[in-house]
Amino acid sequence: ARARAEAAQAAAKAEAFGQYREAAMVEMVLQRLPQAAEAVAQPLLGTRRVTLVAGASGDVGVSRLPGEVLDVVTRLPSAIEALTGVSVTQ
Repeated sequence: ARARAEAAQAAAKAEAFGQYREAAMVEMVLQRLPQAAEAVAQPLLGTRRVTLVAGASGDVGVSRLPGEVLDVVTRLPSAIEALTGVSVTQ
């Protein structure tokens, strides 16, 4: 009975450590996200002009920009999951 109790305790500890590891990774990624966004945006700070190229259908020019930004933002959770193996949407 004692061995079973110790095995159950070890299994519970292993599960808790697994959950903590995932939570710690999500927290680390979320804390670093603003720095990553800043690093991506840094080259654009000196930009004076942007030329947008569009296909024959859909929005053209500046009206296309909000959709492009939204598209990048909606891809972040899957990119984070691909990099870390942890789903931030859960």
